[in-house]
Amino acid sequence: MKVCGTDAWSWDAPLKGVAEKAKATGQWDLFWEGHKAGAETIYCHMEKLANLHQLPSTGFEVMCFPIKVENGSAGWCRPVALLTER
Repeated sequence: MKVCGTDAWSWDAPLKGVAEKAKATGQWDLFWEGHKAGAETIYCHMEKLANLHQLPSTGFEVMCFPIKVENGSAGWCRPVALLTER
């Protein structure tokens, strides 16, 4: 898999809970665990996707058209689902 997406605000656990756990345990590497998952492989993830409920469970491909943000580590994209004819 090279591209993943979610309709949630992030791959990661809510910041408030992560901050509380990090303060209690001293495990500061808990922040952005989902984002760090791709550090060892080539992949892209997308967040805040819409209309996922309109997709079938199988039989489609996704194309992503990213927008480059100068000096940025992230940006937005236009994801497009290509449905397979049945």
